[in-house]
Amino acid sequence: MQEPLTLKWQKFQKLTEARLKFAKTPCMYIQADQNGHPIRVGMASKGLGVRYRGGTGYAIDAAMHGSNNLVFVAAVQEELCNAIENELIWQGRHCLSYNNQGKISPPLHRIVLIHTGVPPKLDNFEAFVSPAREN
Repeated sequence: MQEPLTLKWQKFQKLTEARLKFAKTPCMYIQADQNGHPIRVGMASKGLGVRYRGGTGYAIDAAMHGSNNLVFVAAVQEELCNAIENELIWQGRHCLSYNNQGKISPPLHRIVLIHTGVPPKLDNFEAFVSPAREN
């Protein structure tokens, strides 16, 4: 039985603010609407500085301008990035309008995630409970 993974989320008003804090830290990020409801999940296995280097981060800030949309970020171990991203996309497949892959079938190895810190509103996400934990 795999132990649950804890994600400690932080909230940002701009992607460039998140990029500064998580420049070289492997992380998961969720782009959310102004109410904190997720609309896209992503990962940055080498940090947000590599993922959104240079003007790309500012371009996203410009696209978000005036929307009050939010960015939530949680540090993760680099080797877990793909698995966590797959699990988050699967759990949020009904509300993640900007993720195109990972919504047809569940990940082969499911992960129990615990959300702490300042998480986005995951009320439209399906909670996964490991079969071993249901009893």
